[in-house]
Order: sequence, then structure tokens, then C-alpha cells
Amino acid sequence: MNLTFQLLHENDIPQINEIIEWWTECNHNKIKEFLSEKQNIAITAKLDEKVIGLVYGYSLTRIDAKKPQFFIYSVDIHESHQNKGYGSKLLKYVIDWAKENDFSECFVLTNKDNPGACKIYEKAGMHHSESDCERMYEITF
Repeated sequence: MNLTFQLLHENDIPQINEIIEWWTECNHNKIKEFLSEKQNIAITAKLDEKVIGLVYGYSLTRIDAKKPQFFIYSVDIHESHQNKGYGSKLLKYVIDWAKENDFSECFVLTNKDNPGACKIYEKAGMHHSESDCERMYEITF
């Protein structure tokens, strides 16, 4: 089996259609709209030319840094391919891609009560820090 990775662009219609087949939370227009913004990044994992995974996130620029950060928002692997190491392989590729494309770092937020995600991030070589003081605040509209 041949595992490959690809930076997704808004005109990559076949890959977008494959993602929609198994990831029901999104649709064709939403993916194209996401990919039309230059700071939005999506990278697929393909097993024997079939999309089985997707990492997407954002290039974040800061006024106090020379290089952007890559905020990984989501790592998604097709249900039939989970727990087989594809998530960590995809994430390792994304980390290498970010280094090669002059990002200062990759980061992701998760809850320590999400052991599956923690395992993928650790297998990919990511490190975590936590304290009782850190919190993420959000507001939903």
C-alpha cells in the first residue's frame, strides 16, 4: 500500500469529492471557500490514490514574530483507517511541510481527556505543556 500526501487547492475537485464522501460535516462549497483563503491550509493523506485523511489549519502571523505559526485545527482519518498509524504519519508529514515552508512552529489544542488525539500528537513527535491555569475561552454564535 502506497501512502502519499498532498497540499489541497480549491481546484482539486476529485480529492474534495472524496473527502465529502466520508466526512459528512462538510460540503463541497465550504471546502472550496476554505481553500480560497491563502492563510487556510489543508493536506490530505492518500492510500493507493484514495483520500483517507485530512489535516487542516491556519497560517497565523504575529506582530512580534518574523515567521508564521501553523495552527492545526483538525486531524481527521477515515473511520475504516483509524488506529493504524495513518494519523501520526500524516501529522509527521505536515510538521515537515511546515518546517520546509518556513513556519516557526506547529501547534494544536486538545483536551488531556482525549487520549486518541494525544497519542497521535505524541507519536508525531509533538510535546505538550499544561497547567491548571491555562484555559481556552470561546464564544459560539
